[in-house]
Amino acid sequence: MKKLLAAVSLLAVLLGSAALIAQPAAKPADPKAAEKKENPAEEKEAKWYNPDYRPYVASFDELYKLGDDFANNKFRLALSNYQTGRSILDKMKEEVQRNKEEWADAKYLNEKWYWQTIDRKMREDRILLEKKNRAKIKAVTYFTRAINHLDEIQNRSFREKQQMKDLTASVYRDWIISQYDLGNLPQTIDLLERYLKIDPAFETEISPHKYLASGYGFKEAVAEKYNKGTEAERIFYKKNKNKHLLRATELKYKKDSPEYEHILELVNRDEIIATKPSP
Repeated sequence: MKKLLAAVSLLAVLLGSAALIAQPAAKPADPKAAEKKENPAEEKEAKWYNPDYRPYVASFDELYKLGDDFANNKFRLALSNYQTGRSILDKMKEEVQRNKEEWADAKYLNEKWYWQTIDRKMREDRILLEKKNRAKIKAVTYFTRAINHLDEIQNRSFREKQQMKDLTASVYRDWIISQYDLGNLPQTIDLLERYLKIDPAFETEISPHKYLASGYGFKEAVAEKYNKGTEAERIFYKKNKNKHLLRATELKYKKDSPEYEHILELVNRDEIIATKPSP
Protein backbone atom coordinates (compact mmCIF):
# COMPACT_ATOMS: atom_id res chain seq x y z
CA MET A 1 0.00 0.00 0.00
CA LYS A 2 2.82 2.38 0.89
CA LYS A 3 4.49 1.64 -2.44
CA LEU A 4 1.25 2.46 -4.25
CA LEU A 5 0.89 5.83 -2.47
CA ALA A 6 4.50 6.73 -3.25
CA ALA A 7 3.98 5.91 -6.91
CA VAL A 8 0.86 8.07 -7.07
CA SER A 9 2.68 11.02 -5.43
CA LEU A 10 5.60 10.71 -7.84
CA LEU A 11 3.21 10.63 -10.79
CA ALA A 12 1.49 13.82 -9.56
CA VAL A 13 4.80 15.62 -9.26
CA LEU A 14 5.81 14.57 -12.76
CA LEU A 15 2.49 15.69 -14.22
CA GLY A 16 2.77 19.11 -12.49
CA SER A 17 6.28 19.63 -13.80
CA ALA A 18 5.19 18.71 -17.31
CA ALA A 19 2.37 21.25 -17.12
CA LEU A 20 4.77 23.99 -16.07
CA ILE A 21 7.17 23.14 -18.88
CA ALA A 22 4.37 23.05 -21.43
CA GLN A 23 3.10 26.50 -20.33
CA PRO A 24 4.23 29.16 -22.90
CA ALA A 25 6.75 31.74 -21.70
CA ALA A 26 5.48 35.27 -21.11
CA LYS A 27 6.11 37.57 -24.07
CA PRO A 28 8.34 40.61 -23.46
CA ALA A 29 6.53 43.92 -23.19
CA ASP A 30 6.12 45.72 -26.50
CA PRO A 31 7.68 49.19 -26.04
CA LYS A 32 5.59 50.59 -28.89
CA ALA A 33 2.41 49.33 -27.30
CA ALA A 34 3.41 50.94 -24.00
CA GLU A 35 4.17 54.18 -25.82
CA LYS A 36 0.76 54.10 -27.47
CA LYS A 37 -0.89 53.69 -24.07
CA GLU A 38 1.13 56.64 -22.75
CA ASN A 39 0.30 58.80 -25.82
CA PRO A 40 -3.29 58.04 -26.73
CA ALA A 41 -3.54 61.34 -28.65
CA GLU A 42 -0.84 60.23 -31.09
CA GLU A 43 -2.58 56.91 -31.57
CA LYS A 44 -5.78 58.74 -32.44
CA GLU A 45 -4.01 61.16 -34.78
CA ALA A 46 -2.42 58.24 -36.63
CA LYS A 47 -5.88 57.49 -38.00
CA TRP A 48 -5.84 60.94 -39.65
CA TYR A 49 -2.43 60.55 -41.28
CA ASN A 50 -2.35 62.63 -44.47
CA PRO A 51 1.03 63.39 -46.08
CA ASP A 52 -0.62 65.93 -48.42
CA TYR A 53 -2.17 68.04 -45.64
CA ARG A 54 -1.42 71.75 -45.94
CA PRO A 55 -2.89 73.95 -43.19
CA TYR A 56 -4.95 76.94 -44.31
CA VAL A 57 -4.68 78.40 -40.80
CA ALA A 58 -1.07 77.71 -39.83
CA SER A 59 -1.10 79.01 -36.24
CA PHE A 60 -1.50 75.58 -34.64
CA ASP A 61 1.05 73.88 -36.89
CA GLU A 62 3.64 76.59 -36.16
CA LEU A 63 3.60 76.12 -32.39
CA TYR A 64 6.82 74.13 -32.70
CA LYS A 65 8.54 77.47 -33.28
CA LEU A 66 8.08 78.21 -29.59
CA GLY A 67 10.37 75.33 -28.63
CA ASP A 68 14.00 75.49 -27.55
CA ASP A 69 15.21 73.34 -30.46
CA PHE A 70 13.80 75.72 -33.04
CA ALA A 71 15.21 78.75 -31.19
CA ASN A 72 18.69 77.23 -30.88
CA ASN A 73 18.75 76.28 -34.55
CA LYS A 74 17.72 79.76 -35.68
CA PHE A 75 20.25 81.34 -33.33
CA ARG A 76 23.06 79.23 -34.81
CA LEU A 77 21.99 80.16 -38.36
CA ALA A 78 21.87 83.85 -37.42
CA LEU A 79 25.31 83.68 -35.81
CA SER A 80 26.78 81.92 -38.85
CA ASN A 81 25.42 84.53 -41.27
CA TYR A 82 26.56 87.38 -39.05
CA GLN A 83 30.09 85.98 -38.82
CA THR A 84 30.21 85.61 -42.61
CA GLY A 85 29.17 89.25 -43.06
CA ARG A 86 31.75 90.42 -40.52
CA SER A 87 34.44 88.38 -42.26
CA ILE A 88 33.64 90.12 -45.55
CA LEU A 89 33.97 93.57 -43.95
CA ASP A 90 37.17 92.68 -42.08
CA LYS A 91 38.74 91.33 -45.25
CA MET A 92 37.77 94.50 -47.10
CA LYS A 93 39.32 96.72 -44.42
CA GLU A 94 42.58 94.79 -44.59
CA GLU A 95 42.65 95.09 -48.37
CA VAL A 96 41.93 98.83 -48.26
CA GLN A 97 44.69 99.38 -45.71
CA ARG A 98 47.11 97.35 -47.83
CA ASN A 99 46.27 99.45 -50.91
CA LYS A 100 46.82 102.68 -48.98
CA GLU A 101 50.23 101.54 -47.77
CA GLU A 102 51.28 100.38 -51.24
CA TRP A 103 50.24 103.68 -52.84
CA ALA A 104 51.94 105.70 -50.11
CA ASP A 105 55.26 103.89 -50.68
CA ALA A 106 55.08 104.04 -54.49
CA LYS A 107 57.12 106.51 -56.55
CA TYR A 108 55.25 108.60 -59.12
CA LEU A 109 58.09 109.99 -61.23
CA ASN A 110 55.84 110.69 -64.22
CA GLU A 111 53.78 113.23 -62.28
CA LYS A 112 55.18 116.62 -63.29
CA TRP A 113 52.12 118.75 -62.56
CA TYR A 114 50.02 119.07 -59.42
CA TRP A 115 46.82 118.23 -61.26
CA GLN A 116 48.28 114.82 -62.15
CA THR A 117 48.72 114.08 -58.46
CA ILE A 118 45.17 115.23 -57.77
CA ASP A 119 43.78 113.01 -60.55
CA ARG A 120 45.70 110.00 -59.24
CA LYS A 121 44.48 110.48 -55.68
CA MET A 122 40.89 110.89 -56.87
CA ARG A 123 41.25 107.69 -58.88
CA GLU A 124 42.60 105.87 -55.84
CA ASP A 125 39.68 107.13 -53.73
CA ARG A 126 37.21 105.84 -56.34
CA ILE A 127 38.88 102.41 -56.31
CA LEU A 128 38.71 102.23 -52.52
CA LEU A 129 35.10 103.43 -52.42
CA GLU A 130 34.11 100.81 -54.96
CA LYS A 131 35.78 98.08 -52.90
CA LYS A 132 34.08 99.29 -49.74
CA ASN A 133 30.63 99.50 -51.30
CA ARG A 134 30.93 96.10 -52.96
CA ALA A 135 31.88 94.48 -49.65
CA LYS A 136 29.16 96.31 -47.70
CA ILE A 137 26.45 95.29 -50.17
CA LYS A 138 27.55 91.68 -49.87
CA ALA A 139 27.79 91.88 -46.07
CA VAL A 140 24.31 93.43 -45.80
CA THR A 141 22.91 90.35 -47.54
CA TYR A 142 24.25 88.12 -44.77
CA PHE A 143 23.26 90.57 -42.01
CA THR A 144 19.71 90.63 -43.40
CA ARG A 145 19.57 86.83 -43.32
CA ALA A 146 20.76 86.90 -39.72
CA ILE A 147 18.05 89.40 -38.80
CA ASN A 148 15.39 87.25 -40.45
CA HIS A 149 16.53 84.19 -38.48
CA LEU A 150 16.50 86.16 -35.22
CA ASP A 151 13.02 87.53 -35.95
CA GLU A 152 11.73 83.97 -36.30
CA ILE A 153 12.67 83.14 -32.70
CA GLN A 154 9.40 83.46 -30.76
CA ASN A 155 10.50 81.69 -27.58
CA ARG A 156 10.14 84.48 -24.99
CA SER A 157 12.56 83.03 -22.45
CA PHE A 158 15.18 82.53 -25.18
CA ARG A 159 14.73 86.10 -26.43
CA GLU A 160 15.50 87.35 -22.91
CA LYS A 161 18.85 85.56 -22.81
CA GLN A 162 21.88 87.83 -22.87
CA GLN A 163 23.49 85.99 -25.78
CA MET A 164 20.35 86.63 -27.84
CA LYS A 165 20.38 90.33 -26.99
CA ASP A 166 24.11 90.64 -27.69
CA LEU A 167 23.89 88.99 -31.11
CA THR A 168 20.80 90.98 -32.07
CA ALA A 169 22.48 94.24 -31.11
CA SER A 170 25.67 93.37 -33.02
CA VAL A 171 23.78 92.42 -36.17
CA TYR A 172 21.65 95.57 -36.00
CA ARG A 173 24.68 97.83 -35.56
CA ASP A 174 26.61 96.42 -38.52
CA TRP A 175 23.51 96.38 -40.72
CA ILE A 176 22.74 100.01 -39.87
CA ILE A 177 26.32 101.21 -40.41
CA SER A 178 26.63 99.42 -43.75
CA GLN A 179 23.26 100.62 -45.04
CA TYR A 180 23.99 104.18 -43.94
CA ASP A 181 27.34 104.16 -45.73
CA LEU A 182 25.60 102.91 -48.87
CA GLY A 183 23.29 105.92 -48.77
CA ASN A 184 20.19 104.07 -47.56
CA LEU A 185 19.45 106.44 -44.70
CA PRO A 186 15.65 106.02 -44.48
CA GLN A 187 15.99 102.22 -44.29
CA THR A 188 18.01 102.51 -41.08
CA ILE A 189 15.25 104.22 -39.06
CA ASP A 190 13.17 101.16 -38.20
CA LEU A 191 16.14 99.07 -37.07
CA LEU A 192 17.58 101.98 -35.08
CA GLU A 193 14.30 102.33 -33.19
CA ARG A 194 14.30 98.57 -32.55
CA TYR A 195 17.94 98.72 -31.42
CA LEU A 196 17.12 101.27 -28.70
CA LYS A 197 14.47 98.90 -27.29
CA ILE A 198 16.81 95.91 -26.92
CA ASP A 199 18.38 97.28 -23.74
CA PRO A 200 17.61 100.49 -21.81
CA ALA A 201 21.35 101.21 -21.71
CA PHE A 202 21.42 101.59 -25.49
CA GLU A 203 19.33 104.74 -25.20
CA THR A 204 22.33 106.49 -23.64
CA GLU A 205 24.57 105.78 -26.64
CA ILE A 206 25.25 108.82 -28.81
CA SER A 207 25.55 107.22 -32.25
CA PRO A 208 22.01 105.79 -32.53
CA HIS A 209 20.58 109.27 -32.01
CA LYS A 210 22.99 110.77 -34.55
CA TYR A 211 21.98 108.18 -37.13
CA LEU A 212 18.28 108.67 -36.37
CA ALA A 213 18.58 112.45 -36.69
CA SER A 214 20.17 111.99 -40.11
CA GLY A 215 17.59 109.42 -41.20
CA TYR A 216 14.59 111.55 -40.23
CA GLY A 217 16.31 114.65 -41.61
CA PHE A 218 16.81 112.92 -44.95
CA LYS A 219 13.15 111.88 -45.12
CA GLU A 220 12.09 115.42 -44.22
CA ALA A 221 14.28 116.93 -46.94
CA VAL A 222 13.01 114.50 -49.60
CA ALA A 223 9.38 115.13 -48.59
CA GLU A 224 9.84 118.89 -48.84
CA LYS A 225 11.83 118.83 -52.08
CA TYR A 226 9.45 116.55 -53.97
CA ASN A 227 6.28 117.54 -52.06
CA LYS A 228 5.78 113.96 -50.87
CA GLY A 229 3.46 112.87 -48.09
CA THR A 230 1.20 114.97 -45.93
CA GLU A 231 2.06 118.00 -43.86
CA ALA A 232 1.63 115.90 -40.72
CA GLU A 233 4.23 113.43 -42.00
CA ARG A 234 6.73 116.20 -42.71
CA ILE A 235 6.23 117.63 -39.23
CA PHE A 236 6.70 114.12 -37.80
CA TYR A 237 10.05 113.77 -39.57
CA LYS A 238 11.16 117.22 -38.39
CA LYS A 239 10.23 116.66 -34.75
CA ASN A 240 11.98 113.29 -34.62
CA LYS A 241 15.05 114.73 -36.33
CA ASN A 242 15.25 117.52 -33.77
CA LYS A 243 14.48 115.20 -30.83
CA HIS A 244 17.36 112.86 -31.61
CA LEU A 245 19.68 115.73 -32.50
CA LEU A 246 19.08 117.27 -29.09
CA ARG A 247 19.47 113.92 -27.33
CA ALA A 248 22.80 113.20 -29.04
CA THR A 249 24.06 116.67 -28.09
CA GLU A 250 22.89 116.26 -24.50
CA LEU A 251 24.63 112.89 -24.15
CA LYS A 252 27.92 114.21 -25.48
CA TYR A 253 28.05 117.77 -24.11
CA LYS A 254 25.39 117.89 -21.30
CA LYS A 255 22.42 120.23 -21.18
CA ASP A 256 24.29 123.12 -19.52
CA SER A 257 26.91 123.32 -22.28
CA PRO A 258 27.17 126.03 -24.95
CA GLU A 259 27.02 123.31 -27.59
CA TYR A 260 23.61 122.18 -26.36
CA GLU A 261 22.39 125.78 -26.19
CA HIS A 262 23.46 126.29 -29.81
CA ILE A 263 21.66 123.18 -31.05
CA LEU A 264 18.58 124.07 -29.00
CA GLU A 265 18.48 127.50 -30.64
CA LEU A 266 18.68 125.90 -34.09
CA VAL A 267 15.92 123.45 -33.20
CA ASN A 268 13.64 126.18 -31.84
CA ARG A 269 14.16 128.23 -34.98
CA ASP A 270 13.44 125.16 -37.11
CA GLU A 271 10.26 124.38 -35.17
CA ILE A 272 8.98 127.96 -35.43
CA ILE A 273 9.51 127.99 -39.19
CA ALA A 274 7.80 124.64 -39.50
CA THR A 275 4.69 125.72 -37.58
CA LYS A 276 4.46 129.23 -39.03
CA PRO A 277 1.24 129.51 -41.07
CA SER A 278 1.57 130.14 -44.78
CA PRO A 279 0.61 133.69 -45.93
